[in-house]
Amino acid sequence: MSHEHYYLGSSSPSGFLTPISELLGDKSNTVYIFKGTAGSGKSTLMKKISEAFSEKPQEIYHCSADPYSLDAVYLPESKALIIDGTAPHCIDPVYPKAVECIVDLGAYIETQKLRSAKDEVISLTDEYGECHKRCRLCLGAAASVIEDIEGSAGSALNKSKLSSFTEKFIKRVIPKKESDTAGHIYRKQRAAITMNGYSVFTPESGKIFLLSDDNIVAAAAFLSAAAEKISGKGYDVHISECYLSQRRFIEYLSVPELNIHFIASTCINNLSLEAYDKQINFRRFYSSEIIGEASVKQRIKFGKKACAEFLKESAAALIDAKTIHDKIEEHYISAADFDGLNRLAYKLISEIKSLG
Repeated sequence: MSHEHYYLGSSSPSGFLTPISELLGDKSNTVYIFKGTAGSGKSTLMKKISEAFSEKPQEIYHCSADPYSLDAVYLPESKALIIDGTAPHCIDPVYPKAVECIVDLGAYIETQKLRSAKDEVISLTDEYGECHKRCRLCLGAAASVIEDIEGSAGSALNKSKLSSFTEKFIKRVIPKKESDTAGHIYRKQRAAITMNGYSVFTPESGKIFLLSDDNIVAAAAFLSAAAEKISGKGYDVHISECYLSQRRFIEYLSVPELNIHFIASTCINNLSLEAYDKQINFRRFYSSEIIGEASVKQRIKFGKKACAEFLKESAAALIDAKTIHDKIEEHYISAADFDGLNRLAYKLISEIKSLG
C-alpha cells in the first residue's frame, strides 16, 4: 500500500511552522496527542502503529530536525491522527476526549532515575536550545538574501508572457471535470531544512513536471496561479510552501486525483530528479536585458552563494542539535518502562482498529 511522506513542518526564521492545523481542524478525526520528553518513545510508538496498519493508506509525517524520526501518522480509513504534541509543535486538545485525547508518555519514565542525572540533563537541554537558536539565525540570514533574489528577479519577470503560458499549459494538461464545485487547496509540507540540508519528499509515482527556475519568482508565480486554476476546475490540490520566504511561495503542487505533480527546482533546494516526465525551463519568462544588467546579475549571484552558505550552516546546527538530542535520549531511555510502553502500543492499536 502506498504511503505519502511529508514533514510535519519546518524550522524558519520565526521558529517552527507547520500546516498541520488543517488536519487537526477536521472534527471527524480522532486525535491522539503524544506528550513526552526526548527518549520517551513517541516516534517508536508511532512506527509500531504505522506498521500495524501497513496494508492501509497512510500519511507519514517526519521530523524535520531528524527525518528518521516520526512526528505524526494519519490513517485516513480510520480517521485517526497520532501526533507529537510537545515542543516545538505544541498541541493541546480543543475538544478533550470528544475529538482529541492526550497520551502521557512521561508516565512511563521513572522520575528518580532522571533526577540523579538532573544537572547533565539541564545542561544538555540548554545546549540543545542554543543549537536551534543558531539554526533560526542562519535561516533568518538566508531569508534576507532570498528576499533580495526575489526582488531582483521579480523586476525582470515578464508577467504577461508567464500568465499566457500558465493559462494554456493548465488547460492542456489538466482535463476538464464535470463539476460545478471548486476543489480545495490543502497544505502538505513536502520540504524542510533538515540536518541533511534542504530536503524535499518527491513522489513515488505519477506524472512529474520539473519546473527549473534558479531565480525562484517565475516558477512560484506559475504554481500560485496553477493552484487557483486547477482547484477552480473542481480538483483538490495539495501545495507545499517554502517557509524561508516572507511571502511563503509554493514550491510543490500535487493533484492527487490525477496523480500529477509540479515541483520547482530553485537555488534553495537545488533539486535534481533522476526521473520526470517533462522539464520546463522558466528562464524564458525573465527579460534578458534586465536580468543581464551587471548590478542585477551580481546581486542575484551573491544572493545564491550566500543562501547556500547560510543553509549549510543551518543544517550544521541541526546536526549538532541531533548529537545533543541523542545524549538527552540516553538518560530518558535508561529510565523508561518498556513493558508499559509495549502494553500502551497494543492498547492504542486495538482502539484505532475499532474506529475503522
